[in-house]
Amino acid sequence: MQSITQKTLESLEWQRVVAMLTRYCRTPQARLRLGPADLVTDEGDTAGGTATGNPGAEGSEVGEGLARGEFEASLAGVRERLTETSEARAVLEAGTPPPLHGIADLRRALRRAAMGGVLSSDQLLDAARTLAATTTIVRFLRGQKEIAARLNGLAETISVDREVADQIDRCLEPSGEVRDSASPLLRDARRLTSDLGAQLQKRLGRYLNDDEVSGALSDSYFTVRNDRYVLPVRADARGKVRGIVHDASRSGTTLFVEPEAVVELNNRLKQAELDVAREVERVLRELSEAVARVGPGLSAALETISSIDLAFARAHLAEAMDASEPVVERGGCFRFEDLRHPLLPRDEAVPNDIALGEHHSVLVISGPNGGGKTVAMKAVGLAAVMIRLGLHVPAKEGARVDLFDRLLVELGDGQDISESLSTFSAHMVNLAQVVDAAGPDTLALLDEVGVGTDPSEGAALAQAILEALADRDARVMATTHYNLLKEMAEVDERFCNASVEFDPETLAPTFRLHSGTAGASSATAVAARMGMPGEVLERANALLEREDRRLDRMLSELANSRAMLEREKQEASRLRAEGESARREYQHKLQRLQERRDKLFEDMRSDLDERFKDAHAQVAAVIRGLQRAGEGSSRDAARGAAHARERLLNLEARAQEAAPKPEPEAAPSHAIDWRKAKPGMPVLLPGDREGVLKSLPDRRGRVSVQVASAKLDIEASKVRERAKSRAKESETRVSFERESKPADDAVIAGGTRECDLRGRRVDEALDELARVLDAGLRDGDEILHVIHGIGTGALRAAVREHLHASPHVVSHRAGERGEGGDGVTIAELRR
Repeated sequence: MQSITQKTLESLEWQRVVAMLTRYCRTPQARLRLGPADLVTDEGDTAGGTATGNPGAEGSEVGEGLARGEFEASLAGVRERLTETSEARAVLEAGTPPPLHGIADLRRALRRAAMGGVLSSDQLLDAARTLAATTTIVRFLRGQKEIAARLNGLAETISVDREVADQIDRCLEPSGEVRDSASPLLRDARRLTSDLGAQLQKRLGRYLNDDEVSGALSDSYFTVRNDRYVLPVRADARGKVRGIVHDASRSGTTLFVEPEAVVELNNRLKQAELDVAREVERVLRELSEAVARVGPGLSAALETISSIDLAFARAHLAEAMDASEPVVERGGCFRFEDLRHPLLPRDEAVPNDIALGEHHSVLVISGPNGGGKTVAMKAVGLAAVMIRLGLHVPAKEGARVDLFDRLLVELGDGQDISESLSTFSAHMVNLAQVVDAAGPDTLALLDEVGVGTDPSEGAALAQAILEALADRDARVMATTHYNLLKEMAEVDERFCNASVEFDPETLAPTFRLHSGTAGASSATAVAARMGMPGEVLERANALLEREDRRLDRMLSELANSRAMLEREKQEASRLRAEGESARREYQHKLQRLQERRDKLFEDMRSDLDERFKDAHAQVAAVIRGLQRAGEGSSRDAARGAAHARERLLNLEARAQEAAPKPEPEAAPSHAIDWRKAKPGMPVLLPGDREGVLKSLPDRRGRVSVQVASAKLDIEASKVRERAKSRAKESETRVSFERESKPADDAVIAGGTRECDLRGRRVDEALDELARVLDAGLRDGDEILHVIHGIGTGALRAAVREHLHASPHVVSHRAGERGEGGDGVTIAELRR
């Protein structure tokens, strides 16, 4: 940020936000970038250049743990950092955390290598692991380029030589020891050392087994002193073992003597060990030079990886805060929905809607002490700083946080005894600096502006300060208890009121901010909650009756009404939500019932269709059987007809059993007109019990009703007339009756049948004709005489058309004179 002081950031508690972000960093480089700007390394140089200014001085541009060096100054830079954070969140939401482990702090090692120094085996192994991890990170982000294009672009700029890491792994064991395979000379030198050591131990073992020498030893072992193999000889037996004394015990009773016989062998062993050390040094130097060659590229890669690590740390913090990416412009506007203070736990922070800059440039927040005025103001200030670091803001999607060049803050008590500054004087010094520095790209946060002096003078001074800042086109948030400032929104359109809510029932703040209305300070309510004696409160309330205190009373009453309306609104919303939930539940149940009903009907329809198909097939089989039986003797035909009748009756019974039974309907009833009522009429009692009226109402309005075998006395008002049952709906059914034995003069199978249709309507006549045709076919008749008369000719034409279309009729003709003439039609039936 172009103009922000350490004091400003500390007033906003910015260092706590940075500390939260640091906890999510995985690489030392990222943590260092967020750490103190004047961090000193263990070599004594200042990281990142020479620090200027006095960190302890007020207004210093250098801060500790404030990450000021990471602030983006341009709109494009801010947007790029926010995009990186959003991409990192997308990667985390996909369930694939980045492989940022294995990155070491190589600053000291790379500087030493660049100056020609030899790195230790641990430093070389750190370099190898870091090179390998760098390659892994590049490969990981390459696989995420669809959802993290910018982060992948950063990773693609990394270029390191993986061969150096492979070279280090070939030469060094994981423990840091140089491998024998690092060079042939080293392998030979170590083999020689091992052989000489074995020879020495063998020769010294002989001394231990020599009775003359072992008697002069304080213990039966050999050891090493000053890199030479020695024996522990008693001081009083020094003359028995000739050799060089290298050391003595603390008590002086034991001397560590190198026998003369092994001096040359020890010298050769020492020479071989020096050869090993020189070769190890040569291998480490060679590896250090390889690291020095890739040092510049590795340093750049680590800087890029730290940027990637910071992006994922910001993403983790955004998830923890339930934050969202804001819209960032240069218009000097703030617009938040459900903004929360980032340092408060998510389940405890009260979200608020805040707007500044679009329709007004000064937001005056009033209300009781401890109600959350300063918290809301700090939340806005922190949001303005957070976007500079690429952090999402803890508010709903669509928040707007515009870029400001200057953030000016006046919070807290600036009293300084050493500078002879009282609270009010320090307050005025700070406000003077704010007014002097303010401009169009300034956000000023002023807490309790103008306090610490006479209220009337302080209010006038506060109004003048806010008007001066508005004239400079700055954006201002100010908290106050002055009624004069609360009234500014009514006379100056650049001003807008906001107030924090106070619950009049519990006398506790709700921490909710309401825009557009001023708030009462509610000092007496706060004092009562803090335990102020009752007589003091009564006296204070009496003083509030004065004219100049009525505005506070009106604001307090307005706040109470608003709180009551808010509670009623919340209750209405709750009831509406419950109603909507119940409605959705019943709709779901109704839908399930309808689906179940439709399925039952569909299953029933399918079942009935199958049964009807089966019945039709069986009826057809019966008819075919009758036709075949008709071709035999009359006795066989009679037996076949009887058998067919039994089959059809069985079909009818099964169909009736399968048919769905209608639910019984409640018996219809209506009120009784007692003027027309008579004993013996059917009535209904409560519970739809049926009975018969036995007597009319008596003086008590009670009647006697016969129910089955019991006679009841009941109030006449509870008895209703039972309507006559509706005629049962006609049932469509087919009945089969055995035809009576034909008379002696009737024509049997092979004879003639007669059908008289005179006096019938056409549809009735055709139904009867169809029945007679079926009977004639069944009985095997050959000729059918249809008597239809002459009349208008309509019935005759219909009969003959029906006979022409019937498959049972071979041919038909008009009757001859002796047969009835044109009033009769003779049909020859198919056998």
